[in-house]
Amino acid sequence: MISKKAREAAAVLTSASAPVRRKRVIGAMTGLAVAAALAAVAVPAAAQGQGSHGASSEHSSSQHHYLSPLQVTSAYYNSYNGDLAAAFDRYISKDLVLHGFNGPESREGWIKGDLEIKAGLSGFKMTVLDQIVEGDKVVTRWSFGGVHTGTIFGIPASGREVHLSGISIDRVVKGQSIEHWSEGNFGVFLDELRGEAPSAK
Repeated sequence: MISKKAREAAAVLTSASAPVRRKRVIGAMTGLAVAAALAAVAVPAAAQGQGSHGASSEHSSSQHHYLSPLQVTSAYYNSYNGDLAAAFDRYISKDLVLHGFNGPESREGWIKGDLEIKAGLSGFKMTVLDQIVEGDKVVTRWSFGGVHTGTIFGIPASGREVHLSGISIDRVVKGQSIEHWSEGNFGVFLDELRGEAPSAK
């Protein structure tokens, strides 16, 4: 719009108009030039403000970016071969609803038991065999084992190689498992620890 008025004013100046009219046109052009200059300064400032607002929005939205259910469960089960306690705090909700091998159990009981098993087995290794995703639920088939060199659940070291395998389902919301189911051969595992079942070797 500004460029159109400027063209009209220039046409008036080149015509044989009265000096008074020229002065008015010159005044109008000066006003338009000032307005254009102000707009040129104001637009980048506004754009800059919008840019920072956009960046702020992006930053804000990135704060609400969560790992996918598969990423959460993969990281958690792999942590059995690393810092299990830290991963448990990060990926397992404090409001967890737990359905364990023997019915509902406590979140604290789950991590305490798993840490005790891990400490009592030399050469402990967790292997994730399969993972299947359906919406916010992930099914994980897993197995772990090691040599029984420490007391586990009150059962003294036997030197036997033992294994525990199972299938777990985690419902993951906002980057954490909020509900967990597990089924496995826990009874056989305890029998192996006590020497009441054939060794896994």
